[in-house]
Amino acid sequence: MADPLEEQVLGELKKGTGKEGVLKKLETRDNRDDLVWYLNHLPTGKGRKDHQWINWLLIIVLLALTLMKLYEIARIQIKAMDLDMFTPMLLLDLVVPAVNFFVLNKIIRFQRQGYEFMAVLGVLALVLEENRHMPYLALYLVIIGLSVFLLLRMFPKKERVKD
Repeated sequence: MADPLEEQVLGELKKGTGKEGVLKKLETRDNRDDLVWYLNHLPTGKGRKDHQWINWLLIIVLLALTLMKLYEIARIQIKAMDLDMFTPMLLLDLVVPAVNFFVLNKIIRFQRQGYEFMAVLGVLALVLEENRHMPYLALYLVIIGLSVFLLLRMFPKKERVKD
């Protein structure tokens, strides 16, 4: 569940209020740090609306990749159980899909961290040889490209709120 301050900031940004205007309107002595954080990690209403379809494309590609990985992990674990070679270490393979779902949550909510994490994790995923073959290579390149594009377009430096 979202923080009430985050809900207020989202409401103001969706109305079209600029980030500086939201800061002036909602700022108190106690919430300044949190308010600045939310303003720097959420896009303006226009940025959100203009890039909504590209964001959905990123979500679909990331979800497809995650489901493919889960399917592959399930096949490996079932085969290991059939051969009586299952070990708890095989469960570590579930870390990648868990992280992907965490980042997916951030991207669905249009939070800057999600795009930053996905760009970095996409590049790091290419270190593994299994991810440098089709279709994973294409999916990771699309994810990296879309993440960087959305990060640069929805969160330009000129819109950052200074402390």
